[in-house]
Amino acid sequence: MNTQLDIETENKHVPRVVLSDRVKQYIVEAVLSGELKPGDRIVENAMARLLGVSQAPVREAIRDLVLLGFLETEPYKGTSVRSFTPEELWETYMVRAALESLATRLAATRLTEDDAATLQRILDSMMEAARNQDRNRVVQLDNAFHEAILKFSRNQTLYQLWKSLEYGIWSIVTYRKSDLDPEYLAARHEELLEALKSGDPERATRVMQNHIEEMGKPPEGGE
Repeated sequence: MNTQLDIETENKHVPRVVLSDRVKQYIVEAVLSGELKPGDRIVENAMARLLGVSQAPVREAIRDLVLLGFLETEPYKGTSVRSFTPEELWETYMVRAALESLATRLAATRLTEDDAATLQRILDSMMEAARNQDRNRVVQLDNAFHEAILKFSRNQTLYQLWKSLEYGIWSIVTYRKSDLDPEYLAARHEELLEALKSGDPERATRVMQNHIEEMGKPPEGGE
């Protein structure tokens, strides 16, 4: 059954000065944590009261997430968390594989010591979250690790294309995360970091492709 956010029983608080991207992040994290599920309604005024903000940033965040395909709006029904079919998730994942493989090839030849240190810090945090069996945190850090690689490719067009798929990417990770051991998922990034640090674009691309293919599975009957 579809549900609305229950603002009367929630104890969460977000600072009043919240930009639309903070509201957007809150909605995405609520979906990642399972607090919001596919089909759940997002009510603008209820969300604004819950977060202690005006309706303007909430309206903007909802609009952006609809454009990104994370939420959907139907006449007379309002806005709700989008339900992705396995086929839609797999299509998004195939595009992700192509973009991240190219980004990894570029990053392997452009990675600085500071870049490598940033990736190591993310990986260390991911390993700690995995040891604590904090699946949601592992998923968030997994996304941060991959986004950093896109940034370190230093190709703005490639990065913007990836960002346009970000919420679909998060959805497929969430879709599969219940099948994954968080410590194994975190450890898989160690090999990827070492390949990037090697400066060998062929090796780094191969490791990234294997990494992505292991995470993604085509739907039953898919190609």
